[in-house]
Parts: sequence; C-alpha cells; structure tokens
Amino acid sequence: MKLSCCGVSKPKSFIVRRVWVYLIVSFWIIQLGFGQQKLDQLLVYGDNFLFSLKEPPRWSGDTTNAEKFQSNVILHESGQPPESSAGLIRIRVNDKTDENTSADLEEDMRSYEAQYPKIQFKNLSVKNPRYLCLAKTFYLPGQFYEYVTYVNPGPKKPVLLSVSMNTQKFEPAKRN
Repeated sequence: MKLSCCGVSKPKSFIVRRVWVYLIVSFWIIQLGFGQQKLDQLLVYGDNFLFSLKEPPRWSGDTTNAEKFQSNVILHESGQPPESSAGLIRIRVNDKTDENTSADLEEDMRSYEAQYPKIQFKNLSVKNPRYLCLAKTFYLPGQFYEYVTYVNPGPKKPVLLSVSMNTQKFEPAKRN
C-alpha cells in the first residue's frame, strides 16, 4: 500500500477531494440562493427593547430614517417617497412612566389639536386578550386619516408601544 505525502492513500485522497469539492459547490449554491432572497425581516432595538418585524408585501421598512418621523421603525408603501407621510406606518417604543395609557393617548390628541385646530377623532375597536389596546382615528377630512393604537404590555413591562398608519386624503373602505 502506497501513502501520499500526507499519510493518506491515493484512493482515500481522491474520496476526500471529492467530498471537499461537493461541500464547496453545495455552499456556493446555497449562498447564491440566499443572495437572491429578499430579506423582509428587520431587527429593531433600543435601550429597553428588541423586536423583529416582517415587512408586509409592497412595503419597505426603514430604521435609518425613522427618527425623522419620531419612530423606531417606519414602513413606506411602495411608490411613496421616503419623506412622505402618505402610505406610512410608524412604530415607536416608549419608556413607560405609569399604567395610565389613556393619558398618553390623550396627550397625543392634544398635540395634534395644537398643530391642527380642526382635527377630529373617532374611536376604533382594537382588542387583544393579553394587552391593553387603545385606538383612535385622527383625521382632517380630505387631508389625512391616521390610525393610532397604543399597546400596553402590562405593569411588569417598562415600555409602551405605539403604532400609527397614515392613509392621507381618504378613509379606507371597510372590509367585511
């Protein structure tokens, strides 16, 4: 029996090389597949939180420009310019100072009233069996409709989540 320079016989050396070639080609093919996939998960984090977000079809997530919209992450509908508030979903995680979530929502409403004196509000029904959810529509007919929801994950959690979606000039039709 002859040995090669590495102490492996020629038949075994041939098998080892074939295995390595197979592994390299397999990794290369897998890498090509990952390179063509659209990554639709965003990792969003801050001082007291971390969450992932799956982008809905035809929406693009953005953490880089979210601060311009006072948010941790924003989602823009396809075709909308990045600076536009039309077709925009804003998600923000705030530190909680107490469990009075309705006061937080009311403060947002006062802020909008100061900016838009003719603003109107309408209650929305949003329910979750585990978390307190409060929701309203903030709107100026013909100018914008913004759907705002506050989610309080409970007294043991130090954060409050707010999500808003702006549809701009019209109120979307109700779906059955």
